[in-house]
Amino acid sequence: MTKMKDIFILGRPIQLQERSKAQMKGVTIGDSLAYKFYDGEFHGMPLLFAESKGKVATPRSLSVTASNLTSLFQLPTVFMLPACPAYERQRLIDKDVYFVVSDKFAYLPMLLANERIRKTKLSKALTPVAQYLLLYHLQIESIEGLAARDIEDKIPYSYASITLGITCLEDLGLCRKVADGSKRKTIHFDKAGKELWEQAQPFLISPVEERIYCDELLSEDHFTTCGINALAHYTRINPDSERTITMSAKQLRDFRSSGVLVRPNEFDGNIIIEAWKYPPVTSIGTKAEWVDRLSLVISLREDTDPRVEGEVERLINETEWKD
Repeated sequence: MTKMKDIFILGRPIQLQERSKAQMKGVTIGDSLAYKFYDGEFHGMPLLFAESKGKVATPRSLSVTASNLTSLFQLPTVFMLPACPAYERQRLIDKDVYFVVSDKFAYLPMLLANERIRKTKLSKALTPVAQYLLLYHLQIESIEGLAARDIEDKIPYSYASITLGITCLEDLGLCRKVADGSKRKTIHFDKAGKELWEQAQPFLISPVEERIYCDELLSEDHFTTCGINALAHYTRINPDSERTITMSAKQLRDFRSSGVLVRPNEFDGNIIIEAWKYPPVTSIGTKAEWVDRLSLVISLREDTDPRVEGEVERLINETEWKD
């Protein structure tokens, strides 16, 4: 049975869930013998908490352990200390080791700064991860009633990123986090289908970060079709003569520097490349031939061609809502 533990950080109650041995795969024998590990969340950020089973290690050792754990689990590591005099706290701070001392002191600079920002300015638009979550929910599979851990193996983002994405959706009023018993929080949407899609309209971001042209692409990688040619696949509009594909901004930068793009420019070419802020919304492990319908709709919102506007509307009306 999973053990729960309650702590307080700067007056706020935080509930921790102890990790099993199976969840700590990859941790050194020394660290597994020296610490108990817990999952917890503070200000919407998932954290890995480590509690010493015996004597607390030196600041240098704690720094090494934190670095290893953070690299392994892609989560900030926070040490729970029973006591810590001022000079010892300063040594930990100098080594950028995150820690909490009962309810008396906490060194979590990135989270406290984030909280100060959130108090004055909540999200005004969807982040790429939040938009991916929403479009996955609408088109691929409902995530209603799921927790962040349940979604981790469904989309190409880490647990920490998913948690922040859910927080963004909640900030914008698109979902609520609901307590599931005493162990976790799950997602609840008050609206569904097209009604949820309409509610999200003011917050949607264009997936297109950059658009360039080239005459040839010296790569045999698989690329997903986007733009007018993707619209032609879904509707009755005729495709363009140019090839239109999407890739990540990083891949585009790599291709530019390695000479894979032949005569890249901002004006014309045989191939139109769109660098997208998030990958095609699909079931995990699927190689998409075409970008998903709703992301395509968002990417074409500024196209004033009446033909495109009409087919985009048709695309929305023919969407099979999955939630």
